[in-house]
Amino acid sequence: MNKLLRFFSYHQPRRIRVIENTLRSRRTVATLFWARQYGILEWLGADRTLNRQEYDQLINQLVADKLLAIDDQSQAILTEKGAKVLKNEEETFYIPSFYDWYWLTNTQRIIQRLFLAIQVVSEFSYHQRKYVPLAISYGEMVAVKQWFRQNYHHDLVKNLYTDLHRFGSALESENPRMTTDLFNVMIGYQRSGWTINQAAQELKIKIDDIQYLRHDEMLAVSAYARNFPGPLQQLLLPLINESPLNRSAQVTFDLYTQGEPIELIAQERRLKENTIREHLLEAAILIPDKLDWDILLPESKRDELSRFYKGEPTAWKFDEQIASFYEYRLYQIFQGPKCQFKLERK
Repeated sequence: MNKLLRFFSYHQPRRIRVIENTLRSRRTVATLFWARQYGILEWLGADRTLNRQEYDQLINQLVADKLLAIDDQSQAILTEKGAKVLKNEEETFYIPSFYDWYWLTNTQRIIQRLFLAIQVVSEFSYHQRKYVPLAISYGEMVAVKQWFRQNYHHDLVKNLYTDLHRFGSALESENPRMTTDLFNVMIGYQRSGWTINQAAQELKIKIDDIQYLRHDEMLAVSAYARNFPGPLQQLLLPLINESPLNRSAQVTFDLYTQGEPIELIAQERRLKENTIREHLLEAAILIPDKLDWDILLPESKRDELSRFYKGEPTAWKFDEQIASFYEYRLYQIFQGPKCQFKLERK
C-alpha cells in the first residue's frame, strides 16, 4: 500500500507539492492555506524525514498503478480505481489521536532528545558508563547532557520513572497501541528496542504507518510535558511552541489585536507591509476564531466579494480588479472548511 494514497481525493484536485510540503512541515502561507482546504492541515510535519526523491517515486508509482492522475498544473486526483483501492484500505489505516496538536513541536527533535535522555538515565541507573549512545544531532546531545547534569543528583531515576509511568497510564487509556510501541522502542541498559518491522508485526500495523504512529506518540508526550511539571517538562519544554503561529507572526498578531493598523505595525517592526499581511493570513488560517473578522475583512467587503466569488473556494480565480490578493485570500479562508468562528456564530 502506498502511504500517500490517503492524502488524495476522487472529487478534489490536489497540488502534489502541497501534500509534500505539509508532511515535511515546509510552512509557507500557501502550504498552510491549501492544507486547510484539503483537510490535511493536522498532518503538518508528520513525515519530516521524507525527501523529494522518495516522495516523487511514491507519486510516480501511484500514477504507474493507475491510482492517481496528474494534470499539467501538477494537480492530482484519484482515478476510479484509486478511489476503490483507498476505500478498501481505509479500515487498515492508522488513525491518529493527537494530530490536533500538529503545531506543538518538531517531533523529530523530540524523539531524539527523549530517547537519548532515557538511554542515559537507564545506563546510569545500572552504573554503566561504557555504552554507545544514540547517534543524534550535536545540539540535542548537548541539551541532554545539560539536563542530566542538572538533575542526576536529584533522584532523577525515580522522578523520570514516575513521570513516564504517569504519562504511560494516561496514554494507555487513549490509545494502547501508542503506549505499547513507545515503551518498546525505547533504548536502555541491555535493551535495543523494537525495529520498525517488529513494531509493525506486533501491533498489526502497516510499516508505512509506523512513521505516523511515532509522530503521534511524540505529539502526545509533548502535550503531556507542556502541562505537567517534572523531568520530561524540563527536558522537552524548550522544544515546545506556545502558539500555532511562528514567533514573528505571533508578534504581529499581538500588535494587530491591540488595534494597530498594518502600516504602523510594519513601521514598528521594520518589515514590509506584505510581510505583515502574510502574518495575518497565517493567523486567519491557523487561529481564525481568535480574530475579529469584522475588522480583518469587514462585512461590507465580504458582501461585495460574495457577488463575484461563489461555490467552492478552491475553484475560484483571482481577479485583481475585484480585490487585492490579500482580501481575496482572506475571503477564501472565511468561506473555507473548519472555521470555528463560523460555527460559533450559528
